[in-house]
Amino acid sequence: MLSKYCFILLIYCIFLLNNCDNVYTANAEFYSSVHQMSKLVVFESVFLKHTQKFIKANEDKLDFLKARLAELERDHSEALQEGPNYIDSPVNKYLLTKRLTVDWERIENLMQHDTGKKSLTKIENYKNAHTYPNASELDGAIEGFLRIQDVYRLKAMDMAQGLLDGVKYDTKLDANLCFDIAKYAAKENKTRFAHAWAAEALARLSKSKVLSNDQLMLKAPVARANVLQLLAKVKTDLGDLKGANQTYAELVKLRPDVENYTTDYMELQSNNGKNINESSDLDEEHEPLPSNLLITDEATRYKHICNGLIAQSPAEERELRCGYLTETHPFLQIAPIKVEELNHDPLLVIYYDVLSDAEIEIMHELNNNRIERASVMGLNQSIISPVRTSQFSFMPKTTHRVLETIDMRVEDMTNLNMTFAEDHQFQNYGIGGHYAQHHDYFHPDTDVKIFSSPEMGNRIATVLFYLTDVEQGGGTAFPYLKRLLMPKKGSAVFWYNLHAYGEPDRRTLHGGCPIIAGSKWVLNRWIREFVQSDRRPCELWPDIYFEDLYS
Repeated sequence: MLSKYCFILLIYCIFLLNNCDNVYTANAEFYSSVHQMSKLVVFESVFLKHTQKFIKANEDKLDFLKARLAELERDHSEALQEGPNYIDSPVNKYLLTKRLTVDWERIENLMQHDTGKKSLTKIENYKNAHTYPNASELDGAIEGFLRIQDVYRLKAMDMAQGLLDGVKYDTKLDANLCFDIAKYAAKENKTRFAHAWAAEALARLSKSKVLSNDQLMLKAPVARANVLQLLAKVKTDLGDLKGANQTYAELVKLRPDVENYTTDYMELQSNNGKNINESSDLDEEHEPLPSNLLITDEATRYKHICNGLIAQSPAEERELRCGYLTETHPFLQIAPIKVEELNHDPLLVIYYDVLSDAEIEIMHELNNNRIERASVMGLNQSIISPVRTSQFSFMPKTTHRVLETIDMRVEDMTNLNMTFAEDHQFQNYGIGGHYAQHHDYFHPDTDVKIFSSPEMGNRIATVLFYLTDVEQGGGTAFPYLKRLLMPKKGSAVFWYNLHAYGEPDRRTLHGGCPIIAGSKWVLNRWIREFVQSDRRPCELWPDIYFEDLYS
């Protein structure tokens, strides 16, 4: 089921968060971790259970009132048929008096009674007892959805149909959800995406012949007018003045009673004059690709590694090797490790089957209620940033014996001293979760006081363990090495962050690609320089001068 969370949980977010006004704390995000978001499904099941009880209680109340009303109507009809003779009978006098006093008072009391209040109280108590998401979570969920669209160059029409990068899912987006995405994209100046999603919302409204569930929040013709207004604005921003003029004309025709629409229409014409017939091709939702993908900025290069447009050529892969690692520790003569070389300079290798399912399960249990929103290093402090949408936790190796065992295994694999390695860092990614391009080493201009044990030196190397497979997306991209590593449960990737000379190696730039579907768990082991000189001695020359970012 987790394979669909990054898509389906966006829908959960929108419906749940539209009704959310509860307390929220900074360390309790949901959208930035699939593990945390799975709790929303539990929340929803609780709410549904109590809502069912609320409906049942009110249905029983209405059934009773209907039965009593039917009895009263029969008695009243009999009284009307007999006319004045009806009250000649002392029994009828008594019954009429009883109906208008005791019986009617009982009915009034039942009508005024807050039936289902117990269920409502239980829902409220449950929300108060648990950290519950607020409206900002919805923005985070939609941001992740748009990130998937941007990086993997997907079309809004396909995504709305549940088609994600060639894989079809059952869940679809209705007109209301498409409009929510369009509004957010417009707010964030993602104008091309705003146009695509507004156009998709309009198309879905046009196909709806009757008022359906996808229009509960956008009732026609108000729905169509809202979408047309946004569509006209983004067309104007994109330079499609002719299209904006036509959309405003349609808007005014649909809602001539709304003065603002007419005013905007007239302002567009008066401000643009002869240019009103200028048009732009808005069929392409994404920016055109550069002529040379390799000579671009780091962010663009990272995206095109993730989406597969940049990759190593067969000639570059020809000299790479794979086999069994035996030479770094005598124990490996007995239990060699499968290893594949992915890049020679700088060294990038992947070790296979170095974690067992039992060890991974223990690590999941250790992290069950410990993860919080991940941060990045800002100017002399750690900050929450959209460049890293995940949740993490740090644990010393003394937390559990399995962590000490893993460090022993890392030392066997890498031949580096793990005595002064940083604490184990576990990460779980959320909707469209990613970690944009970055280096693991500490930059020279960063205040070392914000790092633990700065006397241990810089991060000489990284070992990245994959604790899960990922259904779609979620690879680790190395823009300058032209490598994309897809998560494989139980494997570990190793690379040096520094040149042998000790200077940072800029070619080790890397990033976590957005998750399309699935839950991604990783473990980072950052190894410091201290006491490594005998394990990785310096070269006789400053090898940093051989660094080539565009080889």
